[in-house]
Amino acid sequence: MLEDEVSEKCGASVKITLFPNREDTAPVGSFVDADDLDKVDMIEPSLSLYDRRQASLVNHRRLGVVGIVSILYVYLCSGPIGSESIISSGGPLVGLLAILLYSLLVGFPFAYIVAELCSAFPEDGGFTIWVLHAFGPFWGFQVGYWSWIAGILRGALMPGTLLSLLATYFNIECKSVFVEYLTKAAIAIILSIPTFLGTCTVARLSIAVAAIILLFFTIFTIWALVNFSDIDDLLEVRRENIKYDADLHGVVASGETAIQWVTLFKFKGINNASVFGGEVKNPAGTYLRAIVFTFVLMVVTYIVPITAGLTTDALPWLWLDRDSFPFFAYFVGGRFLRGLIQIAACCGSAATCMAAIYVKTFLASGMGECGLVPTVLAKRSTRFQSPTNSALLTLLPMLVLLSLDFDHMLPMTNAYSSAVQLLIIMTIINLRRELPYIPRPIKVPGGVPMLCAIAVIPTFMFGYITFYAFSNLVSGILMLVFFIPGFVYGWFRFHYRKDMP
Repeated sequence: MLEDEVSEKCGASVKITLFPNREDTAPVGSFVDADDLDKVDMIEPSLSLYDRRQASLVNHRRLGVVGIVSILYVYLCSGPIGSESIISSGGPLVGLLAILLYSLLVGFPFAYIVAELCSAFPEDGGFTIWVLHAFGPFWGFQVGYWSWIAGILRGALMPGTLLSLLATYFNIECKSVFVEYLTKAAIAIILSIPTFLGTCTVARLSIAVAAIILLFFTIFTIWALVNFSDIDDLLEVRRENIKYDADLHGVVASGETAIQWVTLFKFKGINNASVFGGEVKNPAGTYLRAIVFTFVLMVVTYIVPITAGLTTDALPWLWLDRDSFPFFAYFVGGRFLRGLIQIAACCGSAATCMAAIYVKTFLASGMGECGLVPTVLAKRSTRFQSPTNSALLTLLPMLVLLSLDFDHMLPMTNAYSSAVQLLIIMTIINLRRELPYIPRPIKVPGGVPMLCAIAVIPTFMFGYITFYAFSNLVSGILMLVFFIPGFVYGWFRFHYRKDMP
């Protein structure tokens, strides 16, 4: 019986050594009871059926805490560049408080929820598996499709952002729209190569880029603290009437408080830590540490460098906008410091694109493994163990969308990401009720009532971000354009075709 079972599972022949009972004589008759089996000496693999390529598929868990933190960091954050508008839109006091409060009241509770579900279902596909168990395949596909679209849009923004940074910082100019598109496409293709080369390659590059970003912004922070002037700017709030007074070397504000609240959302997407769960070593112990380290690193990255810079009075906070950090660095430390920040900005944009392709590739592959999409997407390279078909599926739409406008795509990306997070919150509550006994090495304490309590503020914020996208006509139309194909496919695959005779 043991031989048949092992043979069916892995094609191996079994060599069994029987030892008689030390006190009694050997049993008489045929071997029929498993209790008489005292020792299995060895299981010898069949060289013809269990070759080295098949053995490599047994366990491809390679990522530890450092690898996960690095991939998530470059995908979600990649340094404080891009967060400048949080300060200029609300003023330093409101902007810095917003980062702290949002991280504590929204980001941290949601990260804890993600850590619990990651430890319970450490599989490729991540949160699509969670939703599949909670609400069925239709919603499992929908949440995966929304996240995949958000990742595609996020990745499509990065080649254009990187090209813009290069053009601004190093005086590189594209002569025509066609040349510009070809340059963006070349950047995207080059940055997709690490995904085809496997998880280890992506992790090593992410570690290198994260180290560069953290090192250069640490230098910026120390340089700014050495040139400390005062903390007056840290206490200012943006108002209706605001201008820079050159004589006073400061910002003069009057009137009612006028805050552009929509720019205060930077902590989204931590759930993407789950989509490469099949690549994580010891997920029960690794995930919580990795998510906590990533979360703390992001908060420190957003708060510390900009706070240090504001204390120098080098640049009025009113003039801070997206990607203005290198110019801030120039007024703090001259050309050398600006050059370091420019390198960090370019590396960060490139790494974000690379990580977006990697993350969404494993999302699609995991969905293929559990039957939410065609299983051909789960096929892996025998050499690098990378899902090549899913990588191609992720790259091609990204190439098509390279020319879309940043301001129209960003609200739509935020909306799809927030809709995913809303469904994850509903999922953990439902799984606590429907599957209470599954192992959860990491668990939010307090039961369902505590889950509901900590989810109130995140639910409100994610709902607001989702529906805000419809306040802009173009963004709303684009959301529907991307939403309809996924809804139709899911309905046909999981409802209509299922009901056909």
